[in-house]
Amino acid sequence: MTEQAQMVLHVGAPKCGSSALQAALSMTPDLMSKDGLPFRYTTWKKAAGVGRIQYGRGVTAAAKWSAYGYTSWPNIKNTEVDAPMFAALNRARLSGLRKGHVPIASCEGWIDRVDMFAHHLKSWGNPPVDVVAYLRPVMDWYNSAFWQWGVWNVKSMDAWINRAKMHYTFGTNLEAWSAIPNVRVRYAWAQPDVVARFSDHLGVELPAAEQSNVSSSPALIGVLRRHRRLRVSGHDAHTEFVVQRWCPQVGGRRLWAITPRHADILRPIAQTNLDALKRVASDAAMTQVCDDVRWLDDTRWQDEIDRGVSPMNDPEQLAALFQSLIVGLERVAETGVKVSADMPDSPKNSASIKEWDGAILVLLDALLRADQDARIQAVGGSAGRVLRRVKGLVQKP
Repeated sequence: MTEQAQMVLHVGAPKCGSSALQAALSMTPDLMSKDGLPFRYTTWKKAAGVGRIQYGRGVTAAAKWSAYGYTSWPNIKNTEVDAPMFAALNRARLSGLRKGHVPIASCEGWIDRVDMFAHHLKSWGNPPVDVVAYLRPVMDWYNSAFWQWGVWNVKSMDAWINRAKMHYTFGTNLEAWSAIPNVRVRYAWAQPDVVARFSDHLGVELPAAEQSNVSSSPALIGVLRRHRRLRVSGHDAHTEFVVQRWCPQVGGRRLWAITPRHADILRPIAQTNLDALKRVASDAAMTQVCDDVRWLDDTRWQDEIDRGVSPMNDPEQLAALFQSLIVGLERVAETGVKVSADMPDSPKNSASIKEWDGAILVLLDALLRADQDARIQAVGGSAGRVLRRVKGLVQKP
């Protein structure tokens, strides 16, 4: 494909820097390439009828209001081939053609929706489209995905791998995307900076956003697992995003669940997907992934593998989490938002889990309330006043 793309689709993969990229694009939705080509990050707000495509300030306002700090296009189920989202994507593409810009649409779950996109792209006449994806090594991905989704649904890493053994099919997915006429696939490692990689792909200068959706501490995950009202499901990570936004990271051991047995299971999955990538590799960026031995070398995780599953009730990390939440509340207060909570004293390291949870929950609840006020304040203007009314934070005049 040599024609200028009529649309850029960032399709994922999940747990590969998508939140950081979406946050950066949400804060800087209008971009200009070095060649003078305008790009516009778009999102779609589902509403009655056909919904509404968002551009510019609308995108940024929606991201500032969101507890996640970004906005994106929605994912769809495998059965939703006629979802109204596809018609909206085509409207965004056609609008870009009329107005002289290239729309960008992003959803980390689209990487394995290739058959559905192939169907719709064909119905649109197979226009030139850039598909962009970022990847991470299989073992690292499975560990991260387990703590993001699996731990809220199954009891162990074994159950998670058995449930989703070939879910991370990035290689075969991208091979299928490459087979769609007029689709150019671009992909690379997500690390160390997915925003910079995306900027290079498009030839734009996209300012980096703050860290988004980094791994939480084992202590926080332990609290949330014991008190599911703050983490109802694997797709309800708003509490973790709020903590990451305001609180310093908790040191100590990272979340880890891969054992030597799991490593043996995952190694062939990595090879299968890398073999698929090699079948469509055609430039240096692809070589970066396909020929890098670290994708099959798990020695860099060997210390964590040997130590086994990380504990979620370590007293030192619970104490560090408590202090991190105190700092987070102080940071919110510095923005002018009133923090309402009777600050508890930090329990002693010898305290029971029940005592630690009680103190930490007071701080977490206060942080969530203060964060909501801070987001309304950040939106500002008439939209902020509407949000206050909707949430019952002020009385109508």
